[in-house]
Amino acid sequence: MLNKNRKCHHSISNKPSVRRKYIINAILIVISFNLATDGYTRQTQKEETVAQKQETQIHEIGIPVQSVNWVHLHPGRNRKEAPCIYATMGQQADNLFVLQINPETGFSRQFVSEVPKSNYPTATFMSRTGRLYIGAAYAGHLLCFDPEKDTLEYLGAINPGGATFPCRIDEDSNGQIWIGSYGSADLTNFDPETGQFTRHGRMDDIDMYNYPLVNKDGSIACLIRMTRPHVVVFDPKTGEKRKVGPITTKGEDTIDLRRGIDGWLYIESSLGNFRIEGFEAVSVDTLPEPSHVTTSLPDGTTFVFADAQQLLYRKLETRKPDGETRTFTLNYEASGSDIFYVHAGPDGCIYGSSILPLHLFRYNPQNGELVNLGKCSSATGEAYSMANLDGKIYISSYPGATISEYDPTKTYNFGNQPGDNPRDLGRIDDISYRPRCTLAGPLGRVWTASIPDYGRWGGPLSYYDPTTGKKKAYYRICGDASCYTLAHLKDQNLIAAGTSISGGSGTQPKVKQAMLFLWDYETEEKVWEGTLDRPVSTFNALLTGTDGKLYGTVHGGDAPDELFVFDPESREFTNCIALPSGRPLDLGLQNGPDGKIYGFTNTCIYRLDSTLLTIEEIIRDSFSIAGPIVGQEVYFATGHRLRAVKLF
Repeated sequence: MLNKNRKCHHSISNKPSVRRKYIINAILIVISFNLATDGYTRQTQKEETVAQKQETQIHEIGIPVQSVNWVHLHPGRNRKEAPCIYATMGQQADNLFVLQINPETGFSRQFVSEVPKSNYPTATFMSRTGRLYIGAAYAGHLLCFDPEKDTLEYLGAINPGGATFPCRIDEDSNGQIWIGSYGSADLTNFDPETGQFTRHGRMDDIDMYNYPLVNKDGSIACLIRMTRPHVVVFDPKTGEKRKVGPITTKGEDTIDLRRGIDGWLYIESSLGNFRIEGFEAVSVDTLPEPSHVTTSLPDGTTFVFADAQQLLYRKLETRKPDGETRTFTLNYEASGSDIFYVHAGPDGCIYGSSILPLHLFRYNPQNGELVNLGKCSSATGEAYSMANLDGKIYISSYPGATISEYDPTKTYNFGNQPGDNPRDLGRIDDISYRPRCTLAGPLGRVWTASIPDYGRWGGPLSYYDPTTGKKKAYYRICGDASCYTLAHLKDQNLIAAGTSISGGSGTQPKVKQAMLFLWDYETEEKVWEGTLDRPVSTFNALLTGTDGKLYGTVHGGDAPDELFVFDPESREFTNCIALPSGRPLDLGLQNGPDGKIYGFTNTCIYRLDSTLLTIEEIIRDSFSIAGPIVGQEVYFATGHRLRAVKLF
């Protein structure tokens, strides 16, 4: 722009006409120059903005795993009364579906549920009428495949506001359908003739899971889980309910409910065995044989998934009574399995785990290869966390906090024997169930922080020593809370552990505030413990910065989600910074190659300048799983899709 205050040092003629001419020409030249300059500047800025957007554009890598879960097989018949096989299958990227399979040809027809969020067929039952009933989670709705109608139909919500996860379905002598569910341990009756639901409410005031069976006398026995497993009997005629038999404690006792060949229901427990007669539990010395459940076709043909152990469910094997065996490859469409964890391997590749089933996948950034490696653990849920040690990946999986050791340089051959790769090493301890974080390094060990088993409190800090094979758990190290996240403070020879107030599934928290503690792994003692001056339900991410300070994210109560700074030398929380919009993702902090710290919420990626203590939101999108920084890119998952963005 023209500087009006600038003095002009060039001479101009004193004649007015000439002077006006020179002035006009000068002004025109300046205007033309400024217009050109402004145009060039705007174009340059536009090009830089476009280039920047292109440089930070999220790109799709692919869908690593396309498999199914909650698979059940049932004998049945089709619309023409011909024998057929039904398979119910769940999936994350779409709703559950039913396969109607011809046992002679292997030809199948696929019926996909149209009910929103009906992803998992957690309870299924083949009625005497030939109708296949399906309880769908987490919608909490009842579906039915009726061969006469040749369709998968929606029957309605089981118990709105209460039932989200159907646990078990049974049928009484009058054809009434009984459903028990998770959420409120409720019991619901469905009448197929009228299409009406009768909701009988909670069968227990504390626990959340209900697994009902119909007794010989028409009463409904409900196996209640998880914290104090016991049986509640419900009388449909009067609406009365009573606890019957022993009340057990999870982790100390065992209990189950089953139907005998005589039609009566029996309690089988470590505190004694009982036959249920009305509201009475009659002690018995021996249990009868279990009732026979038809698992074959009318001609005696049996059927199984030959690849069930590999969690694939594509190869259906049929066996006739004369021994003839046939295997069919089922040609159904699976949409995609959600990703639960994304990890940077020691070989520069990206590894991750799918959810139900647990498959390990690998993405090679060098050649773009994305491959489903398959089963990597005896656990069938998902890998919650991983860590690298001496060129190997240690995979910690649910259920059971099961540890697997994988060497990426060797041939993939899963098993539990020496030489298998990955090799299943079993549970890390007897209580850990959901290994939320795995840390490798201190004392050459692999450490885990875990939520405990269903119905239990007190998630341990545990370790596995690859050199000696030793495993050890520090039980009750944080009381009724659970160890949740870990970070290594190398300069202090300490492990920082963040906790969660949560116990195992099916429990309510017994503590009000999550804590951060420092663990001296050489002396095996807690040397400091504290928390923030705000409600904290979970320390859900910890990171040792390049400056040696500890950074983490917390959430809880009505307080906003925050990122904190902790000085391990003074053992003080020094700063708290409000996070951008969205919920902070577990294990969602990374050290970047530029010296800054990068974090995830479910709606953005942000950057922390640890010197200025300022947070900048840099990318907004949908994020479900935070991943690593490898090279110039940040990797992450959105549902079943593996994605990345170039930031550096």
